[in-house]
Amino acid sequence: MRKSVFVLVFLMASALFSVELKICYLNEDLLPIVKVTEGRDNPVLEIFEALSSPPEGLKTFVPEGVLRAYFFVGDYLILDFYGEKLKGMDFDSERYFLHQVLYTIFLNVKGVNNVYIIIDGKKRDVLAKHVDIRFSFPREVWEKWPIR
Repeated sequence: MRKSVFVLVFLMASALFSVELKICYLNEDLLPIVKVTEGRDNPVLEIFEALSSPPEGLKTFVPEGVLRAYFFVGDYLILDFYGEKLKGMDFDSERYFLHQVLYTIFLNVKGVNNVYIIIDGKKRDVLAKHVDIRFSFPREVWEKWPIR
């Protein structure tokens, strides 16, 4: 009896604290493939960990350890990236990096309507060299693939 109660409590706790995360990877044609994984403690951090570790046969443009910090402010999410991790990206790499990150965030974080990006704790004009990040990225534009 005690064992079954313990198992039941454990299963209930697991259900309460686990979250289904939808992670956007890319196939060889750079089209999105969404995989579902289980998150537990910190969904935003777990999203970035999953994005940087694609399953076999899929691609990612999200480097490991790129997320420096994140902040929720009302319905905004501010993502702070390490500039060093973004160095050397060409235009396509920057574009697909943003597509993967924003699409995955909007799939998973329903209370966020805009994402702001800063680099090394500072507002910048471009992500690495090419893509403009001066303004926010709104849900209504970035929650669908392909981005228009």
